[in-house]
Formats: sequence, structure tokens, C-alpha cells
Amino acid sequence: MYKSMVTVLGAQNATETVKTLIDSVNVPQGVKALVGVGAQISVAGLTTLEDVTGIIELESDDMAPWSGTQAFLLGGITTALTSGAITANPYLHPTNIPVTPGAKIKFSTTFNKAQTINPSVRGQLVFE
Repeated sequence: MYKSMVTVLGAQNATETVKTLIDSVNVPQGVKALVGVGAQISVAGLTTLEDVTGIIELESDDMAPWSGTQAFLLGGITTALTSGAITANPYLHPTNIPVTPGAKIKFSTTFNKAQTINPSVRGQLVFE
């Protein structure tokens, strides 16, 4: 049985290219693996040309098999319009990463370039 979780919509640090914690979630009971990871980018609109790309990072101090951070490409837009709104369809990365029920996962994102559009990010985690 699959269980899916969605994080809160967190504001990405728009003026820096630094890792921004979006949310911390607890692994649900009754699951054994993280089988999908994705993110949704939300922006109000564009007034300048933007490169909306980056990475997703998952970290957990409670799960020894992880050996540190798990990193995934953030499905973004590399040549966004100079005006209007953008749509970045979420991409769900297929995974098979062992998890510990009740453990905490920190979901963070880092954009490749500084943003003027004040993006927000929401993460999705799918467990089996």
C-alpha cells in the first residue's frame, strides 16, 4: 500500500543560492521504503528572464542507511518568459530508499541562481 505526503508550501530563499528548509515530515507507520520524491514550484509571475532550476535535498538523522543527504534534480524551467506566469510541472523521481517509520525527513531545496520572482516550493514524498 502506498502512502503519499505533501509538505507545506515554503518560501524559497529568493535572493541567495543557498539551501532552504521547506519542511520536516515524519515517515508514516507501516512503510518500508521511499519510492517517489518530487517538488512543485509556485511563483506569482515574471518581470525578468529567470532560470528556475535547482536541487531537492532530503536529510535524516534517524535513518543510518542513508549515509547523509539524498539529492534530486528540481524539475524547473531553464528559459522562462520575461513576463507572465510560468508553469513547472512537478516530476516525481522514482526511488527505492529504505526508511524507518517515525523518522524525521528534512525536505530542502536549493535554486541554481538567485531569483527575483520569490518562488515557493512544496514537496511530495511517496512511501511503500
